Amino acid sequence: MKKVWNVAIYTRVSSDKKEQAESIPAQIESLKKWLIEKSKYDKEVVYNLEEIYEDQGFSGSNFERASFIKMKEDIELGKINMVVTRDLSRFARNYITAGYYLEDYFKQKGVRFVSVLDNVDTIDEVDDIVPFKNILNEMYIKDCSRRTRDGLKQRMLRGSSIASKPPYGYKFEKVYKGSVKNIKLVPKEDETTEVVREIFRLYIQGWGMGKIATYLNNKGIEPPSAQVKNFAKGKFGLWTNNTIRYILTNPKYAGIMVQGRWKKVSYKIKKVKTTSKDEWIIGGEFQGIISKEVFEKVQEFIKKRSKNFRHKGGNVHLFSGVLKCNECGGSMSYRARYKGYKCTNSQMGGGRCTAHSVKEEYLKEIIQNDLKKYVQKMINPKELYELAKDKVKNEDNYEKEIKKIEKELKKLDSQFEKMYMNRLEETISKRNFDNLISAIQKKQERLVNKKEEIEGIKRSFQDKEKLYVKYKDKIDKILNFEEFDRTTIESLIDKIVVSEDKDTREKIIDIYYKFRY
Repeated sequence: MKKVWNVAIYTRVSSDKKEQAESIPAQIESLKKWLIEKSKYDKEVVYNLEEIYEDQGFSGSNFERASFIKMKEDIELGKINMVVTRDLSRFARNYITAGYYLEDYFKQKGVRFVSVLDNVDTIDEVDDIVPFKNILNEMYIKDCSRRTRDGLKQRMLRGSSIASKPPYGYKFEKVYKGSVKNIKLVPKEDETTEVVREIFRLYIQGWGMGKIATYLNNKGIEPPSAQVKNFAKGKFGLWTNNTIRYILTNPKYAGIMVQGRWKKVSYKIKKVKTTSKDEWIIGGEFQGIISKEVFEKVQEFIKKRSKNFRHKGGNVHLFSGVLKCNECGGSMSYRARYKGYKCTNSQMGGGRCTAHSVKEEYLKEIIQNDLKKYVQKMINPKELYELAKDKVKNEDNYEKEIKKIEKELKKLDSQFEKMYMNRLEETISKRNFDNLISAIQKKQERLVNKKEEIEGIKRSFQDKEKLYVKYKDKIDKILNFEEFDRTTIESLIDKIVVSEDKDTREKIIDIYYKFRY
């Protein structure tokens, strides 16, 4: 009875570039010819080509390859009992794992392995030279990895971007110095660039990262992930705290070419880890979207807020982190029952300090009176009223805004129809279809709500005199600091120091403003 070998042809290339991809058909063709020739000489054996497995764009050191995994599944099911590959490097470049498959796994499963160009056939004992060839293969990929990293480092040092896509708000521009190509970052000067500037401006004004993300989502502005083609949108295509943080802390937005902030654990492992600052590579400066002064100011704010404004339960009260006790230098914490603040050290027992208690409303009243005096001294309300009149004259912009929204809605309708057709033709998975459709519907809802809001404002304020009165009332509220919140405190006050006379218990409040009063 003839021996039947159910053969799997296995092929692999490490990238999806055209020149490498074209080598897969060549590998398959040569292996098919080998099987035909083998069949002519081995009359007592039947070679049945069961399946061809192709892995494109996978490193030889990585065994998490789709077709390789499928081949293993078929081996487990008993469909395959012979694997043929062009040479050992096509099979693997990790000598430890390659040795495991040749010496252990294939033997246990009764699978014959053949590497044609290496003259390796496990029907005989594995040749002693095979482990050395596997080691050489791994040394090759390790050397390639080292040379690739060195080449990337040289590009980073001369200020050339090594990223596959530019950061949000930027575009790539190729610059040649002789025959050397550098890829520079240049502000796009479109909506994305303006969004970056607005993110920095809002954060300096005291907005939190979450609040900025919500604001951008409500405006229907697409996040950075939407700029990437064929990208499955994370969080249904919404801005998140992490997206805002990444932009606020990225030195590239200040025109500093910092790269190497992340790196792979090793050439064998795809996992990426963050690097320490002393490992970063700074390759010069270029035109940033925001100034270096603004960027540094934001870094100071982030550091200060992370240090001062973390409180139990996530509650940040009006003066939390700003109030200091003059006696012990400690902070003062809010006490709900007292409706004010007391020295934190006084609440810990042992007589470490006295309460230095102060009511929140009392502090608020002092600061409001201070600010009103400053406004009366420095600002002319009539000038602001005139600006309000000019604003009223420009209310015709409502119609333009409505038309812009309608245009965006038509664009989303078109995207919806295209996604639906792709699903019918099965060119997109159900999971990706559901996620993308959900994202489109959320954008449609935001735009429809925004349109209704603008139409409501337009109807409510047809009488421009009423609109002017509304603006004037708003100006008066601002000048009188009636809208007094946490943002006001963060923007205008550096610290407040509370002292207490030990005999009379009289409180002395010293307010340190961020401006000269």
